[in-house]
Amino acid sequence: MSDNLPEELLIEILTRVPVKSLICFTLVCKSWYGLITSPNFITTHLTKIHTEKIPNNPSLLLIRRYTKDDKKEHYTINVDDEEDGHENGGGNGQFAKKSVELDFPFKSLIGYFRIVGTCNGLICLSDDLFGTTKPIILWNPSVRKSVTSPAPTINPPLPYMFVLGFGADSSQDYKVVRIVYHRDGQFDFLLPPEVEVYSLSMGFWRRLINVGIKVCIADFLWSQAFVNGAVHWIAYHPRGSDNDSGSFGSLILGFDMDNEVFNEIMLPDDLAHELATNLCITVYKGSLAVIKYPRWEDNGSCSVWVMEDYGVWESWTQLYAIDLVQGMEKVVGFRKNGDVFVAKESKGLVLYNPKTGFTEDLGIWGSTRSFYIYNFEETLILFERQNAVVEEEEEFGDARAFQENGGIDLDEEPSRNEDYFDAQETITDGLANFYVSGQGRY
Repeated sequence: MSDNLPEELLIEILTRVPVKSLICFTLVCKSWYGLITSPNFITTHLTKIHTEKIPNNPSLLLIRRYTKDDKKEHYTINVDDEEDGHENGGGNGQFAKKSVELDFPFKSLIGYFRIVGTCNGLICLSDDLFGTTKPIILWNPSVRKSVTSPAPTINPPLPYMFVLGFGADSSQDYKVVRIVYHRDGQFDFLLPPEVEVYSLSMGFWRRLINVGIKVCIADFLWSQAFVNGAVHWIAYHPRGSDNDSGSFGSLILGFDMDNEVFNEIMLPDDLAHELATNLCITVYKGSLAVIKYPRWEDNGSCSVWVMEDYGVWESWTQLYAIDLVQGMEKVVGFRKNGDVFVAKESKGLVLYNPKTGFTEDLGIWGSTRSFYIYNFEETLILFERQNAVVEEEEEFGDARAFQENGGIDLDEEPSRNEDYFDAQETITDGLANFYVSGQGRY
C-alpha cells in the first residue's frame, strides 16, 4: 500500500475510477493489484457505480447481433447520451460513432447464443435455442473473464422444455434459475415443473423443492426481466387448470433471488386476455414492462405497458403504441431519452421516436431475432477469478487462435454444414410463426 496515503483514502479514490483505468492500475505494484482484485473492493466499486456518478463513466448500451455473411455474433458497447436524440439533431450519426466492438471469445454450435440476461456487467449466455441442455456461461467483457457452470442436473427423458432466468440477490451472489417442464402430449406440460438454481458463489446446481408453480411459461419464445431483485417471465394458465383469476389467461411469474420463492403478478385486463405468445416482458427505465404484439395482423401496432409502482396492479400504464410500418417487427430496447430500438424484417435496426413517430435507420444489420439491446455497466465482477478455459488454451501456446476462433480450435473441430447455420433463422421464424398462428396456443 502507498506510504503516502492511508488505505481508506486510497480505496475512496480508486472506487471512483472507471474499470479500464483500474485494470491498468493493477500493474502499479503488488499491493495495488491485491487491493483492486479483492472481493471487498470489487463490491465497493460496484456500489459506488450504483450510488454515485463516476467521472468519465457514461451510460452504456450493449448491442448484440448475428450476421449471416460472416456467421458471427457481434457485441458492441455504445455510449447512450441523452442529447443524441432526434429532437436535438443527434440522430443515428452520433449514436453509431460512439461504439466499440468487443472480442467475443465463444462459439455457438447453432449460430448464436441466447442471452438470458445481463446484471452488473455480467452477461448470461445459453446455447439452447433448440432446447438442448448445455452449461451456462457468465461473461464479463470489461475484464475479459468468464465462468462456465457445470451441466444442469435435471435432465428428464425427452420430451421436455426448460426456461432460464438470471440476476443477483442482495448479497451480490449471481444466480441462474432453471425451470424444467415435462411435456404432456404435443402442447401441454405437467405441473409443477422441476426447478434448480446455480449460484456463482457455490459453483454448482441445487434443486428446489415444493416450488408451487401452477402456471406455464411460453415455450421457445420466452424472455426475462430482472427488476426489484426478482426475475420475471410471461406465463399462462394451462387448459384445465384451477385458475383462481377466472378468465385471466396470461400473467407474470416472478422468482425472488433472495428468498428463492415464486410469485404471480397480475397483468392489466388488456394484456391478461392475450395469448402469452403475443406478449414480451422487458425493462423500461428500471421498471417492469410488457410489450403486446398484433400477431393476427399483417401490420398493426404494438403497445408498451409499464408497471410504474412495482407490485401494484393499479399502476399498470400504457405508455404508447408503435405503428409497425415499413417492415418494423420487434422492439429490442430503449434509450435513456425514450427512443425505441426496433428490428425490421429486412434485418436492420431502426430508432423510433414515440413522441413524433419519426424513424431513422441506424445502419446496423443482423438477423432480426438475434438483436439484443440492454443497459450495460462496466464492472470488476469476476476480475479476481481465473478464466480456466483461456488459461488452458494458453498453456498450449495457442491463445491467439483461441480468441480469433471464438473459443474453439477449428483445426480439431469437425467441419460443420454451412447450411445448418443458414437454416437457423429460417427454423427460428418457422417456430415463432407456429406459436403465434394459434396452433401452439394454450
